Amino acid sequence: MKKFLSLFLTGLALISLMACAAQKAGTDKPGAVASRIVTVQATVEAINYKSRMVTLRGPKGNVVTMHVDERARNFNQIKVNDLVEAEYYESVALYVQKHDGSQPAAGEGSAVALAPLGEKPGVAAVDTTVVKAAVIDIDYDDRKVVLKLPDGRYVTVTVDKDAPNLGKVKPGDQVVAQYTQALAISVRKQ
Repeated sequence: MKKFLSLFLTGLALISLMACAAQKAGTDKPGAVASRIVTVQATVEAINYKSRMVTLRGPKGNVVTMHVDERARNFNQIKVNDLVEAEYYESVALYVQKHDGSQPAAGEGSAVALAPLGEKPGVAAVDTTVVKAAVIDIDYDDRKVVLKLPDGRYVTVTVDKDAPNLGKVKPGDQVVAQYTQALAISVRKQ
């Protein structure tokens, strides 16, 4: 299961990068991707199968007790001293594109993968949100951009002085932001 979860997160990172690259292909408009993976490990200190409560001790000695949802498969496979590993992935892809004829929009999607029956518990979940806003006006001197959001509101954002290619952004362009979060949890014998 651990190998599956690692591959899942690695694949997710590559998909985010490829999605941004595919959208930017053939354009000189600005874009950027930032991502990170954080890994945390804890040891199972105690477990109550009837109440589905598990107590975990982190690497710095901190202890937390939590309820494990009924949907989590293979709960009875968890034993005291098992190692629980959680990997959290977060990515933001932001790019500018020429107007494609569509209106500002927002969408989201999610997916969940559970450990096969009979194996140690594990889950991988991912949520992605994409927002497309229209560039209405730009003040290049003050680095201010007015955007029209999907709900019809207008917001003014200040573009960091270190962001390249602001001069290539024009009113009528679209700003697309993709935010992805994923969490993978696995349990294994220590």
